[in-house]
Amino acid sequence: MEKKIKITGICGWALPEDWFAQVIESRFPDAQVEARHPNNPWDEQEASALLENSSPDLVIGYSLGSLWLLHHKDKIPPRTVIGLMAPILAFPREKNAGGKTPLGKLKYQKKILRQAEDFHSALKGFFDLSGINLPEPNRGLPYSRETLIQGLEFLETVEVPPDSTHGCIVVSGNRDALLDGRWLKNHIPHMTLVEDSDHSPHKLLDHLQNHPEIRALTQNPSTRSTLSQKVS
Repeated sequence: MEKKIKITGICGWALPEDWFAQVIESRFPDAQVEARHPNNPWDEQEASALLENSSPDLVIGYSLGSLWLLHHKDKIPPRTVIGLMAPILAFPREKNAGGKTPLGKLKYQKKILRQAEDFHSALKGFFDLSGINLPEPNRGLPYSRETLIQGLEFLETVEVPPDSTHGCIVVSGNRDALLDGRWLKNHIPHMTLVEDSDHSPHKLLDHLQNHPEIRALTQNPSTRSTLSQKVS
């Protein structure tokens, strides 16, 4: 029986796991795909369970998921290939690390999530800004209020250095409303800046799947990267 590669996708903020898994499966139809959204992004045990224990051949961190992967990079098995899409080093604009969103806007978003009975409109505004158009069945509230708030607090406070992306395959869009692609390219020289691409994952994933290291992995699943992606 032909071996399938195992892919773990780490979702962007508030994105449904099933939806993100389907997006990945559309590019990797022969892979075993699992998508996860961190319940508590600071939780070391949760990170170990998703990364060390499951030991995927390829792990893809998208948006919030990219920051989460870099924050927990020591939990990624050494031979797992790491792909980062719409990479976040620090999300608030005030941190001067490629993020475009003012800190006040993040705090306002948290206020809405804490106080509003129906915060669907807040999620819709975020997805519209990102360029993400979820199908109608996926437009509900996929996670608890507390999980969404913790995700925003993680984006608000966590920062990683550009060199933490060493050993990772990195792609970002040049028309991203949330991230400054030129700044990221200057500080992550090996990053691919995708033309005519916004923050949504589809075009980014097209480029990721065609990277030589990932193509070699999908064509020969018994071969895994020998590069160490541990943070030095």
